[in-house]
Amino acid sequence: MAIPEGDKEGNAKLSYIATVVEEFCDSYTNRKLEAKRYLTDPDFSYLDGNGKNYIYLPQYPISYVSSVNMDSDLVFGSGTLFASSDYYWYPTQGKIRLSNSQWAFDSNTGGFYRGRRNLLIDYTAGYAPVVGGTHNAVVSSYPIPLDLKHMMTEMCVESFKEGMTGVHSVVGGNIAEPKFIQMLTRNSFWMNVLNKYKAFGEMFAGRDEE
Repeated sequence: MAIPEGDKEGNAKLSYIATVVEEFCDSYTNRKLEAKRYLTDPDFSYLDGNGKNYIYLPQYPISYVSSVNMDSDLVFGSGTLFASSDYYWYPTQGKIRLSNSQWAFDSNTGGFYRGRRNLLIDYTAGYAPVVGGTHNAVVSSYPIPLDLKHMMTEMCVESFKEGMTGVHSVVGGNIAEPKFIQMLTRNSFWMNVLNKYKAFGEMFAGRDEE
């Protein structure tokens, strides 16, 4: 692989490939796989009320929900915050549900009432990397699944062996993506793993399409 035997130093080429592989996997699965906090993210924190007593967040699994704020005036001050006892969440589904006391059968005034970007949700979601056999629970309650970690490692190794850097030097909307697709067609394990974690409805999560 053009790495000297016994070399334990950081390898810039391999690090670059790891970044490209991660971005490709995010793009393919319609998710941000690495854990982060979504505090004021324009795409993943500000969501549309759907007139129901639950909403699916664009990113998951959810480790923690810090606050849920609903405001038709889009000010999002302390007066429009839900109390933490007013809602609960289903971590692996990415779902937040209101308690019965906050739910009325009126899609315009009850529950997460209908509106455009009238919800601001501060939450932490995604998988934490596993280092030294463990993961940082402060970053996420959920370590990266072993099959996903194994697949991404294999993609890095195979990409390195095929010399994908240099010619494929654009990251994000990148030239490497068609090459990865070709590699997937030759490896059913990779394809099956990525499809397993693909969020098919991600583009509609937190968006009221009616």
